[in-house]
Amino acid sequence: MSIQYKIKLLNQFKYSVLILLAINLLVACGSLQISQNYSLNNSEGLVFFSMTQSGALSSQYQLHFVNDKTKAKYVVSFRKNDHNMIGFKGNDQSGFRRFDEAVGKLAVLRLPEGIYTLRKWSTVENKKKGKNSLKHSPNKKFKIMNAHSLYLGNLHLINSGTHSSLLIIDNRIRDLNLFNQRYPQVDKSKLLIASQSFLNPASGRDRVFDAYTSCTLEGYSLYSKKRLPTHVEKFRTLRVNSEDKKISRIDGYRLKFKGSDGLPELSMKVELSAAKDYVSDKSVTQAWFGEISKKKKKLDISFVKKGFFTEYQLKTNSLSKHGMIYMVTMFDDASQIITNMKFVNQPEYVRSYKTVDAFLPGAMAAVSGYQQCIVEQLNQRL
Repeated sequence: MSIQYKIKLLNQFKYSVLILLAINLLVACGSLQISQNYSLNNSEGLVFFSMTQSGALSSQYQLHFVNDKTKAKYVVSFRKNDHNMIGFKGNDQSGFRRFDEAVGKLAVLRLPEGIYTLRKWSTVENKKKGKNSLKHSPNKKFKIMNAHSLYLGNLHLINSGTHSSLLIIDNRIRDLNLFNQRYPQVDKSKLLIASQSFLNPASGRDRVFDAYTSCTLEGYSLYSKKRLPTHVEKFRTLRVNSEDKKISRIDGYRLKFKGSDGLPELSMKVELSAAKDYVSDKSVTQAWFGEISKKKKKLDISFVKKGFFTEYQLKTNSLSKHGMIYMVTMFDDASQIITNMKFVNQPEYVRSYKTVDAFLPGAMAAVSGYQQCIVEQLNQRL
């Protein structure tokens, strides 16, 4: 046997091994790749869902499903090249308004009949650090029936360096349209929708806003909570370098708190930037802070990075007038939300503080407690 022939056999063997490995990987993933001519049958069921993410895009994240009876595990991966894999931008996104530039893919699995649990999800970045991506496991259950297909929803990851959150959103308008285009042979009369205990009925946008508007602050009580009216212009302006600069606000809330025991009142704006404008919105806001600090000698500006918040603090040195004495503007890069917290001075006969410095520790504690509450809310069990 010639050397050339032996090399040829060896290469063929290596190629066969690689094919077998690839087949085994697909089986481990629950037959993720299925033919466009696939038809439902009595020996298995079909489950499908969209996977998207926003914020700091992870190089890869995984969803882990477990069969409750057999304990068989199925892993679905969202890889870096999936970011541009599906043209969600070219499809109807009316059901997914929160993330106006969603990127992602449609995942489809063939699974044996039974009860399954979405046990956990993880990112490669967190796995390298030896930790899971969520503080709690989702533990969301769904049922697969033979000869039926099941829609689980839009599983969306909001990700940043220090905080992540998984949203499960009913986005069937877009996803069913995409599924029907890809798999025309699947019997649509055998389609099931996941239960409301699995799907989150609120939109992704509302889920994020819930965390920002439901947190309590020590020493303060909420007395007004209003959503930005739909007819209001989708931007506001800041004066920077003698020009009016636009800040996008495609949605938001206005909150007002009363301070107990003579503390200042607190006025808060929680605004969602358009994804395409967020970087510019953040830059304009920072420039405005810088310009204010130059013009107003009695105002002190400071910057601090706290967890996943970028925070700008503005403090006045005077209690002589009724008005703002301390303001914090914080940026959440993952959720693209800009929050402005403005502490308003009380009349002298009401307030319990005699100097700004005497009031600041309590204000800073309220801000820190509020931020911690947001993180806990976003990372709570789904």
